[in-house]
Amino acid sequence: MIAAREVRLGGRRADALAVASYLLAAVVLCGRLLAHPGQRLPYTPGDRIQAEFHLAYAARILHHLGNPLLIDRLNAPVGVNAMANTTQLGLGIPMAPVTWLLGPGVAFDVLIVAALAGTAAAWYWLLSGNVVDSRPAAWVGGLVGGFAPSVVNHATFHPNLTAQFLVPVIAWRVVRLFDSRRFVRDGLILAALIVWQVFINEETLFIAALAIGAFLLLWRGPRWRPILPGLAVAAGASLLVLAYPLWWQFFGTGAYRGGERQMTRFHTDLLGVTSFSRNSVAVRLSEFPPAPGFSAEQHAYLGWPLVLAAAAFVAWRRRDRLVRSLALTGALFLALSLGNELTVRGHATGVPGPYAPLARLPLFDTLLPTRLGEVATWALAPIAALAVAAVRLPSRVLTAGLVAAVLLPAAPTPTLVFDRPAVPAFITTGAWRPYVAADDSVLVVPLADFDQWTALHWSSATGLDLRLSHGYFLGPEGGVTGRHAVVGPPPRFLDGLLRTPPAAVTTADRDRAAADLGYWHTALILVPPDATLAPQRTLLDALFGPGRRTGGVWVWDVRAVRR
Repeated sequence: MIAAREVRLGGRRADALAVASYLLAAVVLCGRLLAHPGQRLPYTPGDRIQAEFHLAYAARILHHLGNPLLIDRLNAPVGVNAMANTTQLGLGIPMAPVTWLLGPGVAFDVLIVAALAGTAAAWYWLLSGNVVDSRPAAWVGGLVGGFAPSVVNHATFHPNLTAQFLVPVIAWRVVRLFDSRRFVRDGLILAALIVWQVFINEETLFIAALAIGAFLLLWRGPRWRPILPGLAVAAGASLLVLAYPLWWQFFGTGAYRGGERQMTRFHTDLLGVTSFSRNSVAVRLSEFPPAPGFSAEQHAYLGWPLVLAAAAFVAWRRRDRLVRSLALTGALFLALSLGNELTVRGHATGVPGPYAPLARLPLFDTLLPTRLGEVATWALAPIAALAVAAVRLPSRVLTAGLVAAVLLPAAPTPTLVFDRPAVPAFITTGAWRPYVAADDSVLVVPLADFDQWTALHWSSATGLDLRLSHGYFLGPEGGVTGRHAVVGPPPRFLDGLLRTPPAAVTTADRDRAAADLGYWHTALILVPPDATLAPQRTLLDALFGPGRRTGGVWVWDVRAVRR
């Protein structure tokens, strides 16, 4: 009895140390952000600012009991379909207390650390109890699952993609159904996890469902019937809860069909899998050339040491059905991540990629092909744990050295940051509030998109009280529900003038611009005192009369002008 108790206590200490080590690693990676919580941003911060807006949105709907499926703070007067955008309510709602107390910037920093550590811990939990008996081996698998490029590269932008902690749990609950004697209970548990993941990120759930299905077919072959009752309960309960949100996503206000067209350009380069991610130790601290493409989408860029080590282990244990099934699943989705057209070092080859036959199918047409490379990480985490558990070297030091040699080159490096621009006093002091009624909006120039994030930044600083006429979001082309997705609202006449200011303004221009203000119900136009925006300020003076500079921003009160 005493010996058994000591083993359990020792195991708990090991588990606690494993989780603490993942938390420490996450803190180190985010150290430059955490040194000044909420006050720093990563380079190219557009998607981070959008994520902060969504955190503020989740806190706001809890406080005001608003409609969680319609973001009425963007794209006035129509709003934005929350289900058809990455609103991550499954993260934003639990983080609401932090957002209320400390603001969305701090909430983002805290969430990212928790997401990284939580994802690694979830893989460790799955592996240590179900795949390997060795806790050190499970710890290595957790490192791979929680800090691979497909997870950590999104940490500066996309908490919904960094938070993959439910993926190993969902996979485990599905496998548990094979031996379940209480399929109703187990099906309901799986349904709860599915619903939660839908409100974190649907794309991750869709990929996980495909990957788990492929893995089970390879691992169990035709012996899949025992899980059908539990899956039926899970599917039925999930659809019961999600029926209206999914209807709203595909048929409600602002719904679209098919992803934004540039999504398909994000795919894995043919030589990418043996390359290192731009954020890796090998690239940042050595002469290794970075892999082509946007760093956040380098999901399968694992580096040649890890790829060769995994391939060698799989070849050695190829008769092991579990190892073979994991490897084939990862390889299949890695191939699909190559996209519609094969590229080599960023150069198009003209050869159709494996994803091309799927690209026009429903759901697949909204998927970024590169994200299918996530499955390579999901397969590699248990393979790494199995490999460490199986390899027998003369000493633990040699084992640790070998693991370090394989993993360190691909390990992520701390986030590069810059100081967040201050929000003008006109916003922070509430000086704008007397001008803006409850149903009014504010037009911020430059118009919001991935690169121009000022408007969302200012709105988040007000708890989204500052309602925007425009925004950075996905909506249907032309504003017509059911059309193809585009970024931002349908452009109106004034949008065109602001993007390319004309040399002169006519009376007709003033009339049409005033009509646009009336459509948006715009009360104020705000422009930062940036020299590059001088042409836009000159245009607005010509259209609506001289603006005035106050509280660190140029202001046009257009309530009397709009029509």
